[in-house]
Amino acid sequence: MDSLTRVDDLWFPEGGLVIQAGNRIFRVAGSILAARSSVFKDMLAIPQPEHQPMIEGCPMVVLHDSPEDTEYFLKAIFDSSFFERPPVPTTFPVVEGILRLSTKYDVGYLRHRALLHLATASPLSLEEYDALSATSTFGIEDSFPHLLLAENLGIQWAMPIAMLKVSCSLTIEQILSELSPSLQHTCLSARNSLIFAQGHDTFSCMRVVDQPGCSSQASCRTNRVALLSVLTKRELLVPLGYFPPYWWAETFPQMLCEACCREGRTQYNAGRQRIWDRLPALFGIPSWEDLRAAQEADLTRAE
Repeated sequence: MDSLTRVDDLWFPEGGLVIQAGNRIFRVAGSILAARSSVFKDMLAIPQPEHQPMIEGCPMVVLHDSPEDTEYFLKAIFDSSFFERPPVPTTFPVVEGILRLSTKYDVGYLRHRALLHLATASPLSLEEYDALSATSTFGIEDSFPHLLLAENLGIQWAMPIAMLKVSCSLTIEQILSELSPSLQHTCLSARNSLIFAQGHDTFSCMRVVDQPGCSSQASCRTNRVALLSVLTKRELLVPLGYFPPYWWAETFPQMLCEACCREGRTQYNAGRQRIWDRLPALFGIPSWEDLRAAQEADLTRAE
């Protein structure tokens, strides 16, 4: 017992149950757990063995879950302010731990809340993708654990953006060493398709020639060719966000006339939309419409 660490925020003197996860122990009210979770209700209804471990006169239940996940899960149950609905911000490890254990132990309201947070970082339209930094309640850099969580729990609507980021940002070596065999094949295949799509669709804005209304055709043509030559030599793979808004507002106006900038941006956005529309097929998952329906069904069932 000396190696066990009490979690002070979850050690209630009036609690009648001690929970151990890893090297952490928590003293809580078993009646509250039973009221929130059908699994704990059934577990605590089973007559306890005569020689069950006790701590300070309380029976101890050992959970084979990570201590971090267990702490987040219990905090969400016993501290109503710890894990609130969006748009209140949180962190991905908190969402991950609570979603995993609320699913395992059947705590519907927490699962619903965790799914709502996951949905803020799982866009299902290009417009939602563009607003991601403003709408996500946790860091969107967590694409790798996001993907593993969605795959593990079978939440397909949470996978596209994570698969996109993983396919584009991880090296081939990382994909082969850190993903499951099925995801390895999917992400490597999608990566090759995304490289082609970036050159064909994203950079289509640099192939606009002799635009009606162009005030300096020779200069615009020369600058487009020069820029395209530089872009195709870079290893950066960002097919949906290669040219951020400030490029069109500040950088391109110094290189292209107003008419060419306007048409280039139109072509760029059209190319992004074409790529977005193809993502489900690239990743071997249902259509955007089916994913939207699945998300709505999940959020409705979890309420």
